[in-house]
Amino acid sequence: LQLADLRPEQRLHELSFDLPVQHIRTADLVRAFQADSTARFGGDYIHRLAGLTVNSRGVLTGSIDLVFCDPATQRWWFLDWKSNWIGERRTGAEPGLCGPHHYSQEAMEEQMLHHHYPLQAHLYLVALHRHLRWRLPDYDPEQHLGGYVYCFLRGCPER
Repeated sequence: LQLADLRPEQRLHELSFDLPVQHIRTADLVRAFQADSTARFGGDYIHRLAGLTVNSRGVLTGSIDLVFCDPATQRWWFLDWKSNWIGERRTGAEPGLCGPHHYSQEAMEEQMLHHHYPLQAHLYLVALHRHLRWRLPDYDPEQHLGGYVYCFLRGCPER
């Protein structure tokens, strides 16, 4: 799949959302992630998530960078662009080094965990699920909801 090949009706840019939150605490979020502790961001991430102090109510407002439909599967995904700097820090006047080879799977995964992007991804998936439920005829999350993609822009090689 190449994003450049998507037709306008297969993508939504900057999808804004408002999610009402009656009352959510850290323990509630931990329980949600414990539902599948074997998932990619399950067991290890739960410990980091438990270290947050969350006690919120009201409305969570956000914007998803890109929502797109994979034409081969008819599943809807979201993509979030990340500009995180991963590289070698230098001392003194020398600039740091940062290039695509610094963006290993392990380095990007550490950024995901450190910045709580798995939590962000789950919140965005709830927003996408609600959007599709309201707007897609015969919506079935098992059939139509894809998942998420995080694209670290500084890790993309030039063409």
